[in-house]
Amino acid sequence: MHISRGFKQLEKVDSALSLFLNSLRKRELDTEIVHVEESINRVLAEDVISDVDVPSFDRAAMDGYAVRAEDTYGASPSSPVVLKLVGTVHPGRKPDLSIGKFEAAWITTGSYLPDGADAVVMAEDAKRLGDEVEIYSSVPPWKNVDRAGEDIRKGDIILKKGTFLGPYEIAALCSINLSRVKVYRRVKVGMIATGDELVEVGDAAVAGKVVNSSAPMLRLLMRDLPVEVKYYGIVRDEPSHLVPVLRKSIAENDMVLTIAGTSIGDRDLLFRAVEEVEGRIIVHGVTQMPGRPTLLAISADGKPIIGLPGYPVATAISFMNFALPVLERIAGIEGERFIPRIRARVMSRIPSRPGIRHYARVKLQKIDGEVWASPIRVSGAGIISSLKDGDGLLVIPEEVEGIEKGSYADVIVIKRYLRW
Repeated sequence: MHISRGFKQLEKVDSALSLFLNSLRKRELDTEIVHVEESINRVLAEDVISDVDVPSFDRAAMDGYAVRAEDTYGASPSSPVVLKLVGTVHPGRKPDLSIGKFEAAWITTGSYLPDGADAVVMAEDAKRLGDEVEIYSSVPPWKNVDRAGEDIRKGDIILKKGTFLGPYEIAALCSINLSRVKVYRRVKVGMIATGDELVEVGDAAVAGKVVNSSAPMLRLLMRDLPVEVKYYGIVRDEPSHLVPVLRKSIAENDMVLTIAGTSIGDRDLLFRAVEEVEGRIIVHGVTQMPGRPTLLAISADGKPIIGLPGYPVATAISFMNFALPVLERIAGIEGERFIPRIRARVMSRIPSRPGIRHYARVKLQKIDGEVWASPIRVSGAGIISSLKDGDGLLVIPEEVEGIEKGSYADVIVIKRYLRW
């Protein structure tokens, strides 16, 4: 716990999240059946058990000659084994030939291994001579052969309930010829922006107004998640406006995200609105910069309400630290999210206050093969260009007072491509 001017107390970031998650009721979403290719970025609602072997037959792993392994023993470039060619095995159908003693057949990658054969000699280790083939290298049984069930065996649980489905998981489902899959329905997320000063993108420019960049950013941050976002627009800083919209959003969604109005000023009305709808505030204020005035609350019927600070940098960081883990919990995702990090040396000293976790926006570069981080901004929750121009967030833990020049620190990478 950290005492801060304006707030009664600030909760540490990790303990705030833990408190909040432990306060939420465990609920399982309804399920639906979707086509396998439409299940991308969805969450599996049941274990998937294969009712087939993959591959379903022994097949050649490369082009060459299907043989009996024992017939190749002792073969070498100086003393090749000569086998009789009995045909060619074509892909896509079971061959109507078999391999007998000292016989071979030309076979292409992926083709059905003929009866009698138990290995494939690579094409480069053999030479065809009319209706015979010289073998220059011996092979053990099942060399260069993909065995039936080697990839997936009938009866295997190939994917567990709670798996977040990506391209590779979907490819596995397709390989067992599963065309439809049971997933949890999308999480319904209500999103409310507050502030008399806000206008939407594309509205006419008015002196003193600010374009609402945080709401589009949040929608895009959730684009690859199993969510359905309902945006309630910009709500004025008046209880008579905010309370009914908040109540409606709670009723229509699984969780609610609000933007701005989370601090304790005269026009910061969220905590009063939460109380008005009989919600319970779990945390109000965290040891995080940017994003200190984050609010974590639960509605009367147990739904999470997360108040994100209005400045876009603070919005993004508080979404990452609090809203995203809650969303994953509701979605039924099992497993820990991987956050791409890189170890970097600091180009210049970065100051910080003890007791506060700082997120400095940095530019990454390689110098003589080593990664260096140059600070762009430490403060400035409203400086969106620090996210645009930065490659990552350098995290300064609560117990650390500043990062010295030349020292090493972890950087959360926020860009998909880095211009070194």
